[in-house]
Amino acid sequence: MRQATAIHRIEYLAASLIFVGAAIWQKDQLGWAFWLFLLAPDLFGLITASLLGPAPARGYLPPRGVWLYNVWHTYTVPAVLWIGALLLVTVVNPWPLVGWLIHISADRLLGFGLRGEDGGQAIF
Repeated sequence: MRQATAIHRIEYLAASLIFVGAAIWQKDQLGWAFWLFLLAPDLFGLITASLLGPAPARGYLPPRGVWLYNVWHTYTVPAVLWIGALLLVTVVNPWPLVGWLIHISADRLLGFGLRGEDGGQAIF
């Protein structure tokens, strides 16, 4: 299990470095939305999930709010938005979404994964 965790952490380190590199490369394209997306998963995932009821224990989220946290902390949502923004590139700038990807990668690198049904950390 330790070896698998180490491999996952190396993968998320690589992903974080790639996304940070992309942000540096496109720094003129980022703007204020980058910083919003960098903080958004915790602002809209943790805070709003915590408003959906009492947590069963310290470090846990209310079970009713787990889905919300998990939606904000999965690569699927920003990837779909990125593809949509690329299709509308003349209207929407996709580069601020890199902040969201950096947030998710950094969370995984630090050992914060998706939440289980009980509101605690799911197995990494």
